[in-house]
Amino acid sequence: MRRPPPSLPKQQRGALLILLVIALAILAVTVFVGMLSSSDIQNERNKKTAAALAEAKAALIGFAAGVNLTTTANRRPGDLPCPDINNDGIAETSCGNADGTTGQNLRIGRLPWKTLGLTDLRDGEGERLWYAVSNNFKNNTRTICTSPGQPGCLNSDSKGTITIRNSNGQIIYDGSGSTGAVAIVISPGAVLQRQGAANTQDRSCTIGTNCDAAEKCTTNPTSLTPKCNPVNYLDIGNGEDNTDFVDGNSNGFINGSISVANPLNPNNRIVIVNDRLLTISTDEIIPLLAKRVGGEVMNCLAIYSATNQNNQRYPWAAKLDSSAPPNYTDATDVRFGRIPDSPFSNTQTSSGSTMDTNWPGACKITSNSGWWLNWKEMVFYGVADAYKPSNATNLPMSPACPSCLKVNPPSATADKRVVVIVAGKMLPGQSRTINADKGNAANYLEGGNESGIDMYTSGNTTPTFNDYLFYK
Repeated sequence: MRRPPPSLPKQQRGALLILLVIALAILAVTVFVGMLSSSDIQNERNKKTAAALAEAKAALIGFAAGVNLTTTANRRPGDLPCPDINNDGIAETSCGNADGTTGQNLRIGRLPWKTLGLTDLRDGEGERLWYAVSNNFKNNTRTICTSPGQPGCLNSDSKGTITIRNSNGQIIYDGSGSTGAVAIVISPGAVLQRQGAANTQDRSCTIGTNCDAAEKCTTNPTSLTPKCNPVNYLDIGNGEDNTDFVDGNSNGFINGSISVANPLNPNNRIVIVNDRLLTISTDEIIPLLAKRVGGEVMNCLAIYSATNQNNQRYPWAAKLDSSAPPNYTDATDVRFGRIPDSPFSNTQTSSGSTMDTNWPGACKITSNSGWWLNWKEMVFYGVADAYKPSNATNLPMSPACPSCLKVNPPSATADKRVVVIVAGKMLPGQSRTINADKGNAANYLEGGNESGIDMYTSGNTTPTFNDYLFYK
């Protein structure tokens, strides 16, 4: 008879059990760490995407508010660059609704990161950001403002024209109404298969055939190169195609992530939109433009008053008149109104022909300045009695207050020489259409500022107050 195999001693059996427990523990930890690492990787990708979008948005807003007004009379505070169509990082020279020859929409493309002075921004998937701009804010071709208040002027009342939907398909920025977006930055995310497409997105190019060594697309139109074709980066969901939008229309953009049931396995879902959007609204950009404009006006007034012949005095304001189009001629004894155009004939007369009749050469709000025509209807001006036009050479350099203006906050003390107010966007109850509207300061200003007396109000924007006030 064969003997049964000898059993392991209890001590060895215990050691094997411990090793088995350790092995199972290691396996569990390995699985957990793998899951944790995958989650951490995705979180890091999301953080990188969010940071890139935020940096791009800040750069675009800074570009619009910091436009150089000395290089050409046509540049305006608020101008945004055209997109980059050929993947070289540089904004195209113009971006109409569509290329008249190829039909390619030139107002959607990649973010022009070189033009904006940025590094080569990428989202969490390593893709360059995309960008679209409203017709009202693109810098070329722009609608030239030929006179204040005309269509095409870019100012506080300008509207964004791009519609944006959330992932549920709900409109959150209505390009067909008064809440359209000014611009949008897009993270295209990873490659997927667009709805209705036979294949996954193709983001390639062949050097020497349809792109150069730097992967700049060389075809005409550039969308013939897969790397520069929006359909290979932007997606479709809930009937909204992110490759195509129409100004002032419900056809706009939709934010991801959006998934649908997998037809091959209903228990699983497949992502059909992974585009992540970050929007620039008028509420984010107009206040900065108003501050830029107010700063330019205050600079002109400071330079003007500092000249010897003006002896710290300021010109008369342009009188508000509801019976005629807005008037920009300085008017005797008018200390509150709009900023006057030169020549300041009545100011010179009141000063005994001592004060200047023109803005100084360094001033950028001259009457023939293209950008100033966009904003001059929106800007109001008040001068203290102590600093009004007079025979400046016979008066002390520092006129005495309290014949001065009050601005509260900061305080109700009458110690301000001059006040400039840039009107915000039109609020409910205000109208700026006909001459009678334009001659009434209450259709532009709030908080008592519309009265034109020597007490003015400053403060944060609210649903009933959006004046931007500057003073010295």
